[in-house]
Amino acid sequence: MPSLDSLFARVSAERLRDLTLALVRIPSPTGDARAVTAYYAECVRALGLPIEIIETYPASPSTVARYERNARGRTLTLDGHLDTIHAPHVPPYMEGGRIYGRGAGDMKSGIAAMLEAVRVLIEADVPLAGNLILATHSLHEAPIGHMEGLRDLIARGDVFPEAALVAEEGFDALSICGKGQAVFEIEVTRPGEVLHENVARRQGVPNPLEYAIRLAERMMQHHDAAAPLHHLYLGPETFFLGQVHGGDFYNRVPTRAFLNGTHRFWPNKSWADIEHLFEEIFDAVPKPHGLEVQTRLLSNGLGYEMPEDAPIVQALRTGYQQVTGRSLPLVGALSVCDVNVIVREAGIPAVAHGTGTTTAHADLEWVDIEKVVRTTRVFIATILAYLGVKGE
Repeated sequence: MPSLDSLFARVSAERLRDLTLALVRIPSPTGDARAVTAYYAECVRALGLPIEIIETYPASPSTVARYERNARGRTLTLDGHLDTIHAPHVPPYMEGGRIYGRGAGDMKSGIAAMLEAVRVLIEADVPLAGNLILATHSLHEAPIGHMEGLRDLIARGDVFPEAALVAEEGFDALSICGKGQAVFEIEVTRPGEVLHENVARRQGVPNPLEYAIRLAERMMQHHDAAAPLHHLYLGPETFFLGQVHGGDFYNRVPTRAFLNGTHRFWPNKSWADIEHLFEEIFDAVPKPHGLEVQTRLLSNGLGYEMPEDAPIVQALRTGYQQVTGRSLPLVGALSVCDVNVIVREAGIPAVAHGTGTTTAHADLEWVDIEKVVRTTRVFIATILAYLGVKGE
């Protein structure tokens, strides 16, 4: 069995640079990940692994590849998404040890680290005592995607059998719990034409914008009431208003108003609990006669909690210690990632460890190659700690 140091030395910064840059150069906004998935699949085949391309969502395929070493051993699933947000970005480029481009940090460098870790284990012929599954998907990024690709893989029943390592989020901390997230979109409309405010008042015509604002006010009341209540790792539950639109002139009553945002909630909540909360909000704000309301309430994942002594938690902490010489602190995650869905819907423990980027969804997104190298080494050490080696 090769030593850890010899395995770490096999990690190639050049390969990681080239693969990350190649993935980033292939645009993959949510809903259009076919080309990048095809390229990724060729990279997996180059490792000598069979890969299945799943086209439940043809424009956003998922993939499953298996590195099977011991049918009776543990199985660890390495997971990541290949789609990016739709925000514009300058063309990808490399400068000063950094790769710039949409998806560089979120999360194509994590996908590259997954592949490089498996490449090292295969080329070094490490006798793993268990098995690896590599899973990718799209339809991750809201508001266009809502984890449909991941949920489709979970529904198969054989892609997430035991434990998962997601290649994004934490770098120098490990989230053992996380908030859930609901995305709400509320459209308020009325028939007729835009009217002067005084004409509308005389005719009893309701203002969609006023009703939307009252709904927003009620949400903020819930937000303020939750502020004193704190989860050990997650803080209070929150409402956030991202958009409130309506009207085109200071004294004209519009025919439409739009409101959207997020509600982030604790792990003890079910989706039925969240639906009931929104019903209470609407019940508390009577709708004026003449208005129509259309509501979309979408889940990007429920909250989750995992025990500190879960084997995959301990394996990642061990792997991190072996690479960095430091302990990996435990925290809570405020943002939703694949871990939420895997833990709550696949029913298995999962952890997230990314490439150290802090620029996900930013106007200028980048990742440091040296951090991608470190993450790859943490993946190798974590895989070994979780699966073990035959004869040891």
